This record gives sequence, C-alpha cells and structure tokens, in this order.
Amino acid sequence: MTSTLASLHLTFLETLIEKLKLDDRFEALLAGGSMVQGGFDEHSDIDLLPVIRSDAYGHVLAERREIARGLGNLLSAFTGEHVGEPRLLICLYGPELLHVDLKFVVLADLKHQRRFWLSSRIITGNQCQPR
Repeated sequence: MTSTLASLHLTFLETLIEKLKLDDRFEALLAGGSMVQGGFDEHSDIDLLPVIRSDAYGHVLAERREIARGLGNLLSAFTGEHVGEPRLLICLYGPELLHVDLKFVVLADLKHQRRFWLSSRIITGNQCQPR
C-alpha cells in the first residue's frame, strides 16, 4: 500500500513510523479510511490510530499536540469533541497542505470498534500488513 502513496503522504508516514518506533508508549499504528477502504489519492487525508500502552495513555493524550508538532510543520490542530470523539486530534500540516487525523487509542478500545479493526492495517516499517 505505501508504494502507491503520494510523496507527501509517504514522507509523513515514514516520519511518524520512525518516531513511534522510538517511543515505547506506542504498541502499534493502524490505518483506516480511504487508505484501507479504497479511493485514496493525492488529495486524501490520512486516518491513523496510534495504539498506546494503557499505562501511558493519560500522558500521551496530554502530550498529543506536542507529539503531532514533532511530526512536521503543524499549522493547526484541534480535538474531535465536536464530532463526539475526544481521542481524535485533527491536524493540518504545511506548507504543502496535508490533513491527518490521529485517533489515540488503547488496545482495549479496538474491541468496541470491530468494524474499523477489521478494515485496518498495522503499519510496520514501509509495509502495510493485514491484521
């Protein structure tokens, strides 16, 4: 899958994966939306679920804007309370615009999102592995 991503999307994902690999609070990274359901193109946003160790969840949630800021030139970020999802951080990077949704979850949360879990991929390195 990553071989078909636009350069902007691929560069962002590579940066994110490398940063998460260095942070032991993260257990996995899941992708959703058009990246796994189809229709992904150079204008698509990126829908991601960083999976956090449950004992680190509160700290990561408190630091999520800083984490997002460390992934690139963050122009704006806001949480998803307005769509009923406070775990979501909606990010806009630039100057070449890239919309990234980061929904911070723990593994137990995925049991309640079976549909998303089944349509997602765990991203490891440069590969998207079916889960």
